[in-house]
Amino acid sequence: HEVFGAPRQILVSTQTDEPSSCNPLVPPLPVRQACSLKAATREDQWLIENLWLAQSEGIIGGPPRSYKSWVALDMAVSVASGSTCLGLFPVPSSGPVLLFAAEDSDSSLRFRLESIARSRQIDFHQLDVRVIAVDLLRLDQPSDQQRLQTTVALHQPKLVILDPLVRVHGADENASTAVAALLGYFRALQRKTGASIVLVHHTRKNLSLRTGYGLRGSSDFYAWTDCLLYLERRHEQRRLLVEHRSAPGSGPFTLELATPSPYLILHHSNKTDAIQNGQPLDERILNLLSKSKEPLSAEKIRMSLRVRKRRLLDELRTLSQNGKIIRLSRGYTLNLTDP
Repeated sequence: HEVFGAPRQILVSTQTDEPSSCNPLVPPLPVRQACSLKAATREDQWLIENLWLAQSEGIIGGPPRSYKSWVALDMAVSVASGSTCLGLFPVPSSGPVLLFAAEDSDSSLRFRLESIARSRQIDFHQLDVRVIAVDLLRLDQPSDQQRLQTTVALHQPKLVILDPLVRVHGADENASTAVAALLGYFRALQRKTGASIVLVHHTRKNLSLRTGYGLRGSSDFYAWTDCLLYLERRHEQRRLLVEHRSAPGSGPFTLELATPSPYLILHHSNKTDAIQNGQPLDERILNLLSKSKEPLSAEKIRMSLRVRKRRLLDELRTLSQNGKIIRLSRGYTLNLTDP
C-alpha cells in the first residue's frame, strides 16, 4: 500500500494544468466591460459604405472573366481617392492602397487603373495606389508572411488587395488544416495592422452552388469572410451580390464594362432606371444639361447618370420631341427657347 501510495501523491503534486488561480506565475487574460468598448461611428464601420466593412477581411469571388479584378481595382481607386465606388458606394475616408496583382503585367495594370481614374476625372499621378513589385509571393511560407507584414506596417494602407489568392500560396485549398492556417495569418495581419484585406478568389466549376458555398476549396473560405462580393456570369451578363457578417447585404446588381476606355458601370438589376434616388430620369437629364457649359453626347450622359443605354435613348428622344432639349452635332443641350 505504501509503495503504490507514494507515487500517486507525487503525481498529484506535480500537475501543471491547474486553473491559473492556483498558479500565481500565470497571468490572467485582460478583460473589459462591454460598455467600455469603443462605439463605432459610420466612418469606423465602413471602408466603402454598404460594400466593404472597415478593418475587415473578405473575398471577391466569381468564375473567370466575371469582372472580379475590375471590381477590386475599382475599390482600390475609390479608397485611394475618396471617390464613390462603382458609382453607388461612398468612401467615408480615403487612404493608401497596397495591391499585388499576380496575373497582370505592369502595362495592363496601369491601363486599368488609369482608365478607372480617368472616368472619374481623377489625376492618376496623385492616386495613392502602391503596387507590390515582386514576381512571386508565397504567403503559406513564414518568410513571405513576415515580409508582407513588414510591408503593410511600413506603408500603413487602409486596404490590401491580393489578386488572385491562388497565386499567393502553395497550400492545398481543399485541405481544411492548411486553409485554416493561411486564413489565420490573414486575420492576424488585419488585427495587427488595421488594414482591410481583400482576396480575389475563383469559384467552383459546379455553378449550382451559389454565393459563398460556390467558392473553390475548403468551406473555411466562406466561414472566414467578414465581407463577400460574389460575382455571377451568365452568358454576357455579370451580376454582383454583396454579403456582410455584421450588416445587411445588397444586390443583385448588374455590371457593365464601358468602352472604349473601360471601367465598370453598375445597375440595380431588380429596378428600372426610370427613377433613381427618387428623381425621374427626365429631370436628371435636364439637371445635368443645365450644369454643362457645352453639349453632351449620349454616352457622356449615360456615363454620368449610369443608366441603361436603351432607356436613356428613349428618354432623350421624348425630351427632344417635347422641345425640352436640342440635339446638335456635338451632343445634346437644353432648348433655351422652351417656355
